[in-house]
Amino acid sequence: MSLPQADLSLLEADAGQAPLVQQLRGFVSWVGEGPGGGRKLTQTGRVGLGDARHLVSLLGTGDVLDQEIGGRVFKTKSSEELSRLTIIVEWAKAARLIRVTGSKLVPVKKNAALAGRPLDLVIRLVETYPKLGQPLFPRGHYRSSLVGDEFSDLAPEFLTGLLRVDKSLPLSILSQMATVLVEARYVLSGLTDAQLDHLHGTIEVDTRIAMSALHEIGVATLQRNSDEVTKYGSPVWDKGTVELTSLGRYVIRRLRGMPSAGDPVLTLRVTLADVESPRVWREITVPAAFTLAQVHQTIQAAMGWEDSHLHEFRIGGRSYGMSGMEFMGDAPETLDGAKHRLGDLVKAGDTFEYQYDFGDSWEHVVEVAARGAASPEILYPVCTAGEGACPPEDCGGTPGFADLKETMAGPPSTERDELIQWAGEEYDPEQFSLIRVNGRLAGL
Repeated sequence: MSLPQADLSLLEADAGQAPLVQQLRGFVSWVGEGPGGGRKLTQTGRVGLGDARHLVSLLGTGDVLDQEIGGRVFKTKSSEELSRLTIIVEWAKAARLIRVTGSKLVPVKKNAALAGRPLDLVIRLVETYPKLGQPLFPRGHYRSSLVGDEFSDLAPEFLTGLLRVDKSLPLSILSQMATVLVEARYVLSGLTDAQLDHLHGTIEVDTRIAMSALHEIGVATLQRNSDEVTKYGSPVWDKGTVELTSLGRYVIRRLRGMPSAGDPVLTLRVTLADVESPRVWREITVPAAFTLAQVHQTIQAAMGWEDSHLHEFRIGGRSYGMSGMEFMGDAPETLDGAKHRLGDLVKAGDTFEYQYDFGDSWEHVVEVAARGAASPEILYPVCTAGEGACPPEDCGGTPGFADLKETMAGPPSTERDELIQWAGEEYDPEQFSLIRVNGRLAGL
């Protein structure tokens, strides 16, 4: 996606002013200035306590050393106790700005230029944000973090949720998103009400921590919107909100291959061949810059397939698929779809073929219905219309799907009951939900 140079300069300036970006740049510089171009680590692979004390001051991390509680001083014994510094170190590792070699921490030379390009640095930080599940969230003898354990999946959900609205989003909504994912993956039925309350409270705190990290790299604004405090003096976050900044919206859209306003987009009408009663089709709009690999993912999500089989595009007499695909016999050479952009291969009015699962042989006819310009209000790819449910995977192709629909619509029988159980009791060949389809597309 492209922007005018003036707009890019503003985003570059915003990125350079983000607190955590400045600290990361300072930390990487400090590592490179060490003896032999690196810094020694402890036997447990952590920054030494002496270096940690220096970094807290040098970078202004805000970590409290040697805390005094009730008139008693608790000496800091390890850099592990300094949560803010730990995040800086671990995010720098995840972004490949530094790496561990033996017992030393050294800069990654090929990424050294990122420190001088704040916008590209923020893009790298958001890209690696899902990898922070362990260091980002506090843990201890009495505290675990299910948000942290599932963060590789939760982080993209958070970013999608923020991107889908053009205003501030209540923290409570994001906490609910995290709760739904956690409850879907863990058996919580044996927990008491008190334990569930504690779990939900921990999820709320960890969601706020996750948003705070985005705030610190300048891609989101986290606001408490209240001066209330608890009886213990802690801030109340019940009215807290999060909103993407212009920088954040640009970075996330770019990482997802989304077009800028005015960039070319193509509207495709994808129809499952030889399937009737009902017909199964989707109308989707994708960036013209999408590779065929991205178009494949879009068709899979829009139709409802599970992407568990091979696929092939046939465009202009040539075959495109996955890297390394080989075919027996006299089939033509298959080109790598990840290296070819849709907009370079087709124009409005063209028709091409997409095949999924060479066993069941699901043929899709794809018509390029229109070429247009991207709207800044729309998240691409987007589905605008459709009909019919996707066939269940491995149902035997078009003939098997026809038999399945006939049996499911017929009188009660053992075969009918078995098919319903296999396909799922909620499966309905007539069902099509635009909301669900676009939910899957937003998660790509």
